Amino acid sequence: MDTNIFLGFATVTVLSCACASLPQLLLHSGLFPTAPSQPRLAISVDLLAFYRALFEHLCDSINALASALHTHYERRGFQVTTREVRVSLSH
Repeated sequence: MDTNIFLGFATVTVLSCACASLPQLLLHSGLFPTAPSQPRLAISVDLLAFYRALFEHLCDSINALASALHTHYERRGFQVTTREVRVSLSH
């Protein structure tokens, strides 16, 4: 499976057996099925979590995105150590 989940679409072949349904296998792989029984598409659970964090901080400014990213990373165990932003422009 492609680890760059936010960069586009990926085709994933999922082998199933009688021990688990296809939606269960997709969820186990970090993908949320778009249909309850025979999904042909799935969405990354991480992308859905990011959307949830963004939705929780909706407003008309860049602060919404910054706050959503902060929440998203905080829920995954990352800690923000400073509010300072540095951009390195090297050629």
